[in-house]
Amino acid sequence: MEEILPYECRCGGKLKKSETNVEFFGIDFGIKSCEVCTRCGEEYIDQEVMKEVEDEIKRRKIFGLERNVQVTKSGNSLVIRIPPEISKFLHIKYKTFLRLFPTDKKRIEIEVLGT
Repeated sequence: MEEILPYECRCGGKLKKSETNVEFFGIDFGIKSCEVCTRCGEEYIDQEVMKEVEDEIKRRKIFGLERNVQVTKSGNSLVIRIPPEISKFLHIKYKTFLRLFPTDKKRIEIEVLGT
């Protein structure tokens, strides 16, 4: 039987104990316990798991790599500049091959293929 918790989600739904696969910046932390809203499906991970994720992100020196960049133009092509700290982390150099594909209307995923 699922355990319904005595406090509510922000949406007003009930929270129940569950498990979820925790992944952050491509690092898989495995299946961890969490609380899930029965109305909106929002998942809440406890602070201990978040601390573990944060410590691993800091250890791998990826904490704070997210950047906002502006699209520019070169000839008929649009250009996205990759900041040096991200290119260093991903080992992207001049002439490295990348694969771009849209994952939805507001998101592009970039895969590093190599040189």
